[in-house]
Amino acid sequence: MKKLFIVVLFLGTLLSAQNVWINELHYDNAGTDEGEFIEIILEDAGSYTLSDFTLTQYNGNGGASYGTHTLDSFATGSVIDNFTIYHKLITGIQNGAPDGIAIDYQGTLITGQFLSYEGTFEAVDGPANGVMSTDIGVEEGSSTAIGESLQLLGTGAVYSDFIWQDPAPETPGELNIGQTLGGTPEPTIIVVSPNGGEQWEQGSTHSITWTSINFTGNIMIELEMVYRDREVLVASTEDDGNWEWNIPEDLTISDYYSIIISDAEDGDPWDDSNAAFSIIEPIPVTPYTIYEIQYSTTGPSPHEGELVETSGIVTAKFESYFFIQDGVGAWNGIVIYPLQEVELGDEITISGSVLEYNDKTEITDIINMTILGSTDLPNPIVIDAATLSSTEDYESVLTKIQNVTVSNEDLGYGTWEVEDQSGTCIIGGLGNYIYEPLLGQLIFNLTGVVDYTYGDFKLEPRDDTDIDLVGTDVEEDIPVIKSNLLGNYPNPFNPTTTIYFELNTENIGN
Repeated sequence: MKKLFIVVLFLGTLLSAQNVWINELHYDNAGTDEGEFIEIILEDAGSYTLSDFTLTQYNGNGGASYGTHTLDSFATGSVIDNFTIYHKLITGIQNGAPDGIAIDYQGTLITGQFLSYEGTFEAVDGPANGVMSTDIGVEEGSSTAIGESLQLLGTGAVYSDFIWQDPAPETPGELNIGQTLGGTPEPTIIVVSPNGGEQWEQGSTHSITWTSINFTGNIMIELEMVYRDREVLVASTEDDGNWEWNIPEDLTISDYYSIIISDAEDGDPWDDSNAAFSIIEPIPVTPYTIYEIQYSTTGPSPHEGELVETSGIVTAKFESYFFIQDGVGAWNGIVIYPLQEVELGDEITISGSVLEYNDKTEITDIINMTILGSTDLPNPIVIDAATLSSTEDYESVLTKIQNVTVSNEDLGYGTWEVEDQSGTCIIGGLGNYIYEPLLGQLIFNLTGVVDYTYGDFKLEPRDDTDIDLVGTDVEEDIPVIKSNLLGNYPNPFNPTTTIYFELNTENIGN
């Protein structure tokens, strides 16, 4: 678990609304995490009872809350005009993919303040119950330097006046770098990606992304080889924050490229990449089957860190990632992160890097993906609960367990537990199902992909069709058994009578 240092800035009320937002956070860095935090602002803080404001932490795996902190437990930072900054160290903050935090006032969620990082999810309890989170669009990773954080940038007096920026030197209890409170925000464009250090291959496709504040109109995107050539990639396109760039196969190889994004009409406002990025030769990608990528007797993939190409059928998709499979049985499934535009049954070929993320094998940093068509899903492999919960063989594989009983209806964070004669296993809550587990209930067939999160293998049903409470694996043509009453029975009965009958038990039926 990690410590998160949180700074919350509360701005004064407009039309009697509580103007509060999360302004800065730090949750991950290189090596052992240090000094994680968040930030928030309130105008006229003296008009409120601070304990009426609560920060709630949410786990993206299932959407349940796992910690609360009232504002009176925060330390007070700088006071700027009528704005007050609060901050607090908090242990046990989750690292994302995704996770989130929310602010409420007297139990009511502050509008727009259920924020998440590294994806989105729906809360299942607390003040954000039933609300889909808003991804802040930037994230920290294992390469984030100690002493950096994610911060809001810009000028304004409400949350929507600012933009989240990539990791920068942290400012807990103080205004963020490039942030001004009050006044009218100037039209602003900020390049998000590429923003320095990226290596994009000739002939590949990448997203150029940006954010904007108080800006209306179209934008122009230009490519500059620093201090040399400059060309227009698109003269005018919608300001929607994303443009797909098909990099020419013959684009000059260089380490000194920059992207410039500006107002398409007059060039102002504008922004460019913080540092240069590279155009490189296509990196050789080695084709492997999923089995070859996954199979290992020692744990990590034998191809960890390699660029690979593989193919498979999409067997499950959740909020942040999806699964593919190219056969039936052990070692034949793998997870793809982040989520792409795919549907169940799509047959795809995909290229990317093999990563062991918290001991789960993934393909990430996607280079190319091609949808070849649509086909039938592979049949789930039937295993028992003990095997599912104890072996890596079936990680990311579509599986089925049968004749299990709900042994714990609430393990927390949307998970529950079932058991069969072999033992128990955990059932996750990533899927889109409304079934609520009932202690002792028999489930005939329980299908899903095997995921590995927070140190446990879990079966993740995709929807309610994966949870079979009726039982369908019964022969359709059950023989009709006729039984007859023996002897004559009185009609009407005289006060008592005995009826004799026999049943044919040679065949089994209901």
